[in-house]
Amino acid sequence: MSASKYYYSKTVNNKYLGVSKEVKGETDFEVEMKAFNQLKKWKAQEERARERAKITDMKERAEHSNTLARAELNSYVNILDYTLTVDDRIKWTKLYDKKTYQKFNFKECEPTYEQIAQEINLPNKSFLELLLPGRKSKREGAEQKAKNILEERIKEFNKRKDEALKLYNKEKKEYEDKQKKHNDEIEQLKVNFEAGNPDAIEKYGRLVLEYSNYPDAIKKEFEVQYDVNSQIIIIDYLLPNQGEIPHITGYKYVSSKKEIAPIDMKQKEFDKFYEGILYQITLRTIHEIFESIYTNHVLGVVFNGWVEGVDASTGNDFKSCVLSIQVNKDEFVKINLSRIEPKQCFRSLKGISAGPLSQLAPVRPIITIKRENARFIESREVLANVESIPNLAAMDWGEFEHLVRELFEKYFAEIGGEVRITRASRDYGVDAIVFDPDPIRGGKIVIQAKRYNNVVPVSAVRDLFGTVHNEGASKGILVTTSYFGNDSREFAKDKPLTLLDGSNLIYLFKQHGYNVRIDLKKNNV
Repeated sequence: MSASKYYYSKTVNNKYLGVSKEVKGETDFEVEMKAFNQLKKWKAQEERARERAKITDMKERAEHSNTLARAELNSYVNILDYTLTVDDRIKWTKLYDKKTYQKFNFKECEPTYEQIAQEINLPNKSFLELLLPGRKSKREGAEQKAKNILEERIKEFNKRKDEALKLYNKEKKEYEDKQKKHNDEIEQLKVNFEAGNPDAIEKYGRLVLEYSNYPDAIKKEFEVQYDVNSQIIIIDYLLPNQGEIPHITGYKYVSSKKEIAPIDMKQKEFDKFYEGILYQITLRTIHEIFESIYTNHVLGVVFNGWVEGVDASTGNDFKSCVLSIQVNKDEFVKINLSRIEPKQCFRSLKGISAGPLSQLAPVRPIITIKRENARFIESREVLANVESIPNLAAMDWGEFEHLVRELFEKYFAEIGGEVRITRASRDYGVDAIVFDPDPIRGGKIVIQAKRYNNVVPVSAVRDLFGTVHNEGASKGILVTTSYFGNDSREFAKDKPLTLLDGSNLIYLFKQHGYNVRIDLKKNNV
């Protein structure tokens, strides 16, 4: 066998591809050329492999992003279903603060004789002391010095420890006092809630809605008010606007651009998706209130859904009520929410909305929250300005009816219609008739004034509805100095009737510059 003619060799490799090769040649130049060509070939293969890996990686990332996008959308699709899997009642025991204050821990270690002996280099006993008595005397002097230092340091140590313990006990007492105050407030809230205290019911309702677990776009901004007379909870809820709701259904790899691009939901599909979210939040909130309030003090819920944003046509901020619904508890708890279609359920419950919710068309809330927090105003500011109008609840029947007619004459005249108010015969069960020629809001409106001191009977509301039909009117307004019960509001909610209670009557007077007072007393006739 002849000897090899290759006198030169070199090993080359490509770590990314995981390959290596021994290159041989007759000359060093030949080896270098072969090595260069081999490395160049591998480099091209590496670039192709990296590109394939990159594409695979981007496709995998796109698929992972798809999974996340689907999960996010599903969290909004299942807003209503989620609440059916949890108990919305407040767990009182979880509200109590039961944490014990941390134990006292003084991190310094007490000084020891051994530490000081080491510091001052205390000599040890030795047999040399027998030969050199001065050595013993020196050691004993050093030992006494160490003892003196130890005594002083222990005194300083104990002083610092006592000061730290004193500060600890002070902070512990402050913590326990604060904890006791918190727990006492929770206990009192529980007692007041179960006793039907209006403020406690409102606080409880706010707690329920605050603890509700929603996707990120739901800000959980709301106001809660309890009307003790009708036993209704009124909720003003800030719903998300369209820009806050996710609209990406997935992601895809675009080979021509070599990038991952989002897939937007089609507008028609998004409008339906958005609308479904608002209806679900509405029904879920009502469900949470009814399920969580285990006493019999809440008979109904009014939910007003508000949306705020920027009007694209004007650039101005807006805040509109886009849906409103009043629901009786006995009616609502019979609904199987796991099997309903939210929009149809909302409509069957006589909820109010104006067209598709995606258009954000405003509607008038069925019952508004009284932001002045005065069911019947008795503030000193009002009492100081009662010269012109006395207590409405104590007025003569005839004078009260005349006063209501004058108020509505002023009200309708100021909103731009040619209004004539005619006193109707009492035989027809009406106190005034309004003729408003406006082609949209106008028509014949029947007004009844009831100077009551107790709850208005539902029969009065039914009578007004009958009168509206008999008169061929488009609407009826029942005005009272007192208040309406839940049964009256339930009867009126899907009919062309407006129930104006005492607090709203006072507000209407104030809008026209009059300060009046209602004082409901049992001895008033």
